[in-house]
Amino acid sequence: MIPTTPPLADLPEPAGAAPPERAALHWYLRLARHHLGRGPYLDVAGAGGALLAGLARLGPVSGLAGSEAEAGVMRAGAPGCPVHLSLDALPGPVASLTAVEVLDRLPDPALAGDLGPGGWFRALEPGGHALVVAADAEGRGRELAGARWVPPRVPRGHLRIREILVDAGFEIVREGSDGLTRGPYGGVPTWADPRLAATRAQRSAGRLTCEAGAGERAVIIARRPAAP
Repeated sequence: MIPTTPPLADLPEPAGAAPPERAALHWYLRLARHHLGRGPYLDVAGAGGALLAGLARLGPVSGLAGSEAEAGVMRAGAPGCPVHLSLDALPGPVASLTAVEVLDRLPDPALAGDLGPGGWFRALEPGGHALVVAADAEGRGRELAGARWVPPRVPRGHLRIREILVDAGFEIVREGSDGLTRGPYGGVPTWADPRLAATRAQRSAGRLTCEAGAGERAVIIARRPAAP
């Protein structure tokens, strides 16, 4: 049976701190299906467990949390999905990994740990792929928001996010942005703002078509190089 992305209406309501909104969640799942394959998947520190639950519709999945409290929230949002507290607890390497807004919370000293790109690299089998989403502190969304922009705990621009992944050993397969997703921008209502047309088209297609720096978040498909 070929896995399909669950309909938007079937996705669980996100729970926990700062989960992705539902339309973004649905788009992330379509990206995962298109770029990451059928798994097994590992979702890293997924707020609320909603992405973990959606990935379970596509293939085998488990989660990785930074604390027992975070693990409990992920398990509550994705009943029946195992959530581990360290990479050592995983039964083996995975083919696919998602890390949505994880880099927004990780300081540089934690990048080599289990929850950071160093850990993602170790968790993936050679040739495995990762979907990485992180706020773009130098993107168009930041520019349009001006003083209204709310920075993440650890703000980084797209180029720095890319550099972190390459330094961890990843190859960059595809990169872009989520588009303008946090309107309204200025006095134009979101439904009438022509600047959001590319974002709507991208989400409708379920692909990554908005160029890097054009939106609110950097979106990167990275690959652990295959063994020689």
